[in-house]
Amino acid sequence: MEKLKQNKIWITIVVIGVVVIAILLAMLHQQKQSTPEAQSSSYIASEKASSASTSVQDTNNEKVYAKKAAKMKGHVYNDYFTTWTKQDFINWANSYLAKPESERHQDGVKESFGTTTSYMNSSTNMIYPLDDIAKQIKTDGYVSNYYETVKAYNKDYAGMNPDDIKK
Repeated sequence: MEKLKQNKIWITIVVIGVVVIAILLAMLHQQKQSTPEAQSSSYIASEKASSASTSVQDTNNEKVYAKKAAKMKGHVYNDYFTTWTKQDFINWANSYLAKPESERHQDGVKESFGTTTSYMNSSTNMIYPLDDIAKQIKTDGYVSNYYETVKAYNKDYAGMNPDDIKK
């Protein structure tokens, strides 16, 4: 009888030990799964799926934007619709650069280039964007960031909705 009690105690201790070890192993396994290395493959797969979905959506948007741009009329300068043509810019640059520097470099000298925004020189801050624009036109023979058509603008900015061009 005494032997039977001792065996039961040992069996109980062994069973409790096995349960504790099983719990500890389960905790260790769970901890390993939450490490960055274990999650990276899941994250990479999710990232690839998201990227592919975004890429398809971007391609679809670009097609829609290209169709819209082909139907729109107007000239574009620096993300604004402009009433000016390329020749208007060239004429302005020649006229502007023909003025003496003292007249060009005054506070308040500004030009809108047929857009709703103005570019202004500041002698106080010694910033002369109009000089830079005029010299670029004179040197290169074309206007940087000017597009004859919305369609031409869309070729360089395919991901931008032509409806977002400022008026």
